[in-house]
Amino acid sequence: MQGVGYVLMEELAMEEGRVTTANFGEYKIPNIQDTPLLKTTLVHSREGASPFQSKEIGESAISQVAPAIANAVYDAVGVRIKDLPITAEKVFRALQEHRAENQRLSSK
Repeated sequence: MQGVGYVLMEELAMEEGRVTTANFGEYKIPNIQDTPLLKTTLVHSREGASPFQSKEIGESAISQVAPAIANAVYDAVGVRIKDLPITAEKVFRALQEHRAENQRLSSK
């Protein structure tokens, strides 16, 4: 859910190099209502890759979420969103621009 929040909700607004998001009331993060039912599965193995055989368990999986969701949006609607968060407004604007570009090209 941390990765999904990063991709779909979280936006640190800036103007002229200054952060304008004043507090967490303005910074949308996922809550329990945004979270689907999860089933946790532990995969047991004997050793980790570090010198003390420890393993990471959390944030390493976050880096794959953004490209997966961006590719799913592209596959679903045919426009690529390249900046995060991927919001409905950005998808709508991209669809309008795509439609206008197609109309411009077809009128030549």
